[in-house]
Amino acid sequence: MLYAVPCRDLHVANHFARSPQIAIVDEQRQIKQIVPLIDSDTSCNKKKQWISVLRSFDVKSVVVRYIGKKMLAHLFNNDIRVLASRGKAEIGALDFDNLREVTDLDYGRELRNSGCSNKTCGEKGHKKQASILMAHPNQLGAIRGFRK
Repeated sequence: MLYAVPCRDLHVANHFARSPQIAIVDEQRQIKQIVPLIDSDTSCNKKKQWISVLRSFDVKSVVVRYIGKKMLAHLFNNDIRVLASRGKAEIGALDFDNLREVTDLDYGRELRNSGCSNKTCGEKGHKKQASILMAHPNQLGAIRGFRK
């Protein structure tokens, strides 16, 4: 069985979607591959990269330290087993049989900032961009003679 581990410098990264790399590890704790994640201005793109890697390697288990509720729900919905690790553990020293299995969405963290929502991501842009346009809706009214 293959495990996907969010990593930074061969240690378990603190947050699933913000990790710079994914380590693909087998049951004998041998790292098969380190997959770099492309930096993105949105968390949605990183999450899409994660899903792509999980599918391409046919990973059935992931190791996490912290993860958001939406991503955790997505993993559960795709029958991916989630294991909890202590922070900054060395990947080669992980004992997959002794990691606690996450079975409840309460383990996941709530969304901290607005970021993307399912409604806007990939369709009409991001909320962050839309809020910039909506911040001063009457700005054009300041120009004399201009009416909406």
